[in-house]
Amino acid sequence: MSKQISPQYQTRAPKLAEPRVRVMVYLPQTDIDELDLIAQKTNRSRSSIIGERYSAGKAQEQQ
Repeated sequence: MSKQISPQYQTRAPKLAEPRVRVMVYLPQTDIDELDLIAQKTNRSRSSIIGERYSAGKAQEQQ
């Protein structure tokens, strides 16, 4: 498969040994506006962007 036709972002989350749990996150309206703008530009969902930021912060904490 060519890299040119592959999606830039992975659309599926990695497999985990434990089940996922749904959570609710409350954010300020300015953060939501920023997320919506990024989502629209990149053709992604809010939740994928929030998950990516969460994972990046978690990885930074572990260093």
